[in-house]
Amino acid sequence: MEENLFIISAVGKDTPGLVHDLSNILSQNTINIVDVEARSVRGHFTMFMVIDITQSNYDLPKLISILKEISHKFDVGFDIKPYKINNLKIQKDLMVLTIMGQDKPGIIANITGICSQNNINIEKMKMIARGETIAMELRINVSNIETISDFRKIILDFSEKTSLDVSLRAFNSFKRSDQVVIFDCDSTIIQEEIIDELAKIAGVGDQVLAMTEQAMHGKIDFQTAVRKRVALLKGLTVEQLDFLTTTISLTPGAEELIQMLHNMGYKVGVVSGGFMFFMEYLKKRLNLDYIFANKLEIADGVVTGNLIGRIVDAEKKGDLIQEIANLENISTDQIVAVGDGANDRFMLQNAGLGIGFSPKEILKEHSDGIITADSLKGLQYFLGIPDEDDSL
Repeated sequence: MEENLFIISAVGKDTPGLVHDLSNILSQNTINIVDVEARSVRGHFTMFMVIDITQSNYDLPKLISILKEISHKFDVGFDIKPYKINNLKIQKDLMVLTIMGQDKPGIIANITGICSQNNINIEKMKMIARGETIAMELRINVSNIETISDFRKIILDFSEKTSLDVSLRAFNSFKRSDQVVIFDCDSTIIQEEIIDELAKIAGVGDQVLAMTEQAMHGKIDFQTAVRKRVALLKGLTVEQLDFLTTTISLTPGAEELIQMLHNMGYKVGVVSGGFMFFMEYLKKRLNLDYIFANKLEIADGVVTGNLIGRIVDAEKKGDLIQEIANLENISTDQIVAVGDGANDRFMLQNAGLGIGFSPKEILKEHSDGIITADSLKGLQYFLGIPDEDDSL
């Protein structure tokens, strides 16, 4: 019966034994705990508990008296009120909004203001990182807005104006235990554009760089661009390719992030419009589960200027998301894709969560979230993985 339900809220200093004493005295008086949520925040304790007194002879005054006893013992403040049940079924469309960046006054006020202006209810909010970078996660109900795409544009505009990174993803859209994270390679998992570095060695750096820029911004067809650029690499030796692998610089945070993901049971892969020769090196270095890239034709230890097989362009990258999902026997919603250029747009679109890493303008509209920092570490927060220190 509704009249037998009460909600207890508590705020005070976090002290061992508090929850035990409260739950124990409720049990002794045949008061059932229906629901509870408690959290310690920087040494302070907060709790909400729904109780049912149907089988007890307690009423509200008696409940208040036992709470006073515990309040004095543990120096915690309690409030108790009748719990009203809304008999109307509430339709919820839950999403997770994550905000990350340098701490400054007004972040919470700004983002809650945006939610309020768009008739979005915040159901839960918590800090998941605090240090050089802060990260905050909000569980929001977007059932009252017309289109998610319009709200996403508002959030991305907020990101650009505040220099804060944001992501918006479906709530419980994937299971952590069987999730896959797929990265683009050049300017994402590594800092270089491999084909540009090869071109410098071949003495055609300016020509290739110009075509790379056009391709990354979607101003030239990728297949045409890659074939023309590879043709200019004719004559490079395997020794020169091997030497270039020793100069590759991983993006800050990449190695630590991938190790963390592996430790948590994720599969990790790289899908690249670059070359398999270098992906093999990265696979060994990072213990990657999947690698897909273009294959340079090499004859007698020399690059011929041709490619073998189908080119890994934007469409192929998108197809590979489905192929990986089939191999893992999971939904594409359980795949996260991270990239930076136009060639990554279908990969991000087809994944359950698509993150643009310092993305070109053309990729932003295809991204569920954006990381503008120099480090990939922030991806863990977009996946809802807090820092190890849970005392935030």
